[in-house]
Amino acid sequence: MQKNILITGASSGIGKAVALEFAKKDGAKNHLILVARNQEKLEKVAAEIKQLGVEVTTILADLGKKTDIAELFTKIEKQCSTLDLVFNNAGLGFVKPAIDLTDDEVEQIIDVNIKGMTLVGKKAAAIMVKQGHGHIIFTSSLAGYVLLPTWSVYCASKWAITAFANVLRQEVASAGVKITTVHPGPVQTEFFDPNKANVDLSASEKTMPAIPSEEVAKAVYEVAYTDTKRIFNPPKLAMFAEAFRLFPNMMQKMMSKLVKE
Repeated sequence: MQKNILITGASSGIGKAVALEFAKKDGAKNHLILVARNQEKLEKVAAEIKQLGVEVTTILADLGKKTDIAELFTKIEKQCSTLDLVFNNAGLGFVKPAIDLTDDEVEQIIDVNIKGMTLVGKKAAAIMVKQGHGHIIFTSSLAGYVLLPTWSVYCASKWAITAFANVLRQEVASAGVKITTVHPGPVQTEFFDPNKANVDLSASEKTMPAIPSEEVAKAVYEVAYTDTKRIFNPPKLAMFAEAFRLFPNMMQKMMSKLVKE
């Protein structure tokens, strides 16, 4: 039976890579529902996937707006008999000292990374509990476990969504719904463009090199429909996150030095 897979933030970066990974690996077994704000980019991704013989539906939505999220799920419930997998991936960030962030920048991060992802997770979980199965995969970040100077609100948003996903997992497990969080380090995506996060990835090349979005996509595909609770990309970052939990003061000093360098 064909599976319905919702992928948010699907027009570029990790979301696009995940959509292509499922299309290439499973082909016509999946119906991909791709969501993003940029219609031109979204349609290009859809066209690429259609060439692989995969059914695709595109929906324009700004996941920083609760009205768009409500309309998105109204459309999904009308068009799909089930919702089998959700890759809850929309996100953004502005990287600068907290006091230099504008109020609008703070609001955008909170609206998309916390409110948007929480509402998508909540509404998807409600459908899945009712149908008795499903899997929601949340894109968090290594920043959902560690603290980085100049990343204050972004870290706060990723800690928040990690906590939400972990609690949601406990609440829906008995209904057959699985929850996974994904925690990449730096990834080679448009997130780091000058008009967005504006971070020089080459500065971290020795200590924490940026990985291709396709690497994250492969990891996501491997854990789909499994009971895996969380994954780090690359896997060695799990030790980094654990060290931060056990030795927070020492690790914060190290991270401060890394950011300054």
